[in-house]
Amino acid sequence: MNAFTNYLEKLGSNFLVASMVPSLTFVVASILVFDPTLTILAAFKDIEEIPRLIILGLLVSIFTVIIGFTLTALNTFILKMFEGYVKPFPVYIAYYLSQKKHLRKARALMEQRDLLESRIRELKKQVKHDPRWQSELDELSEQHYMVAAEYGLTYPEDLKDVMPSRFGNTLKAAENYPGERYGFDGVHIWPRLVDVIPTEYKLSIDSTRNELSFLVNMSILSATFALLCVLAFFLSMGGVSGAGTNPKVFLDFLPVIGKFILLAGVGITCCYFFYNASIFSVGSFGLMIRSSFDLFRLDLLKKLGVERPKDSIQEFETWNSLNELIVLGRHSLSFRKLDYREKE
Repeated sequence: MNAFTNYLEKLGSNFLVASMVPSLTFVVASILVFDPTLTILAAFKDIEEIPRLIILGLLVSIFTVIIGFTLTALNTFILKMFEGYVKPFPVYIAYYLSQKKHLRKARALMEQRDLLESRIRELKKQVKHDPRWQSELDELSEQHYMVAAEYGLTYPEDLKDVMPSRFGNTLKAAENYPGERYGFDGVHIWPRLVDVIPTEYKLSIDSTRNELSFLVNMSILSATFALLCVLAFFLSMGGVSGAGTNPKVFLDFLPVIGKFILLAGVGITCCYFFYNASIFSVGSFGLMIRSSFDLFRLDLLKKLGVERPKDSIQEFETWNSLNELIVLGRHSLSFRKLDYREKE
């Protein structure tokens, strides 16, 4: 019991906001919509009002907790599915086509950026001899900044890393950020960096992560609700003789099953809405991750006892060697000696 209590305390508001609220919404909506078909509440009609409410509350709580813990346990799997690492069989083709689309967009944006860079280099040479080109140079420099910044936030630098979804590409770009800027693999260094991040900043990261998990869970449960409505539609039709073959019987029965069609549409709409909201949220989460590397990477070097680099070039070499040591160890082909700080 103490272990369970400690686990709940550890989860705290993270569990309540990210998993319990979506689960409770799903359970209540399912009872309201499907109970006339399943007749669950009818089993308690002979029980007095207060005991009936207590039993109903217990049922709702049990299902809510079960679904909530399931969402928490599957959080990494669900996020990987949203990113595009996990491709469910029913939508595998959609993932494949989406990846091709994002690859085209990334390539077009990269070509635009590279073309602007080439033109700017030419103009810089011309400006030395003719200052009249300065205004065009300034304009192209501003365009280049906007295009390069957009690409850096939305797509990874290596086109081989482009994912099938906007969600996945935004996170992938954030993961690759420290490698491009400082020379280390963010995925491997992050668990170590967490140890030096101040508590206040960790709370900000957790808050952003909770918002992201909430939106992702709401999207998943909305899709599940829509699928249940579709299933209820066909089960209801199958329960009435002639509903699938006799137009008159179908029209008479339509008001009964029409709500499932309508609610399936509502579920799909909610799924789409929460997914798009999660894209904005994952952008904020990605910025928090990038900022963590910017702000606290040197604190991690101090924690590891590595000598502080004198400039950005030396820092890149230091991180690159440290990354090789952590990821590859003695199998590294490019590791260089690391200098440790003198004991303070």
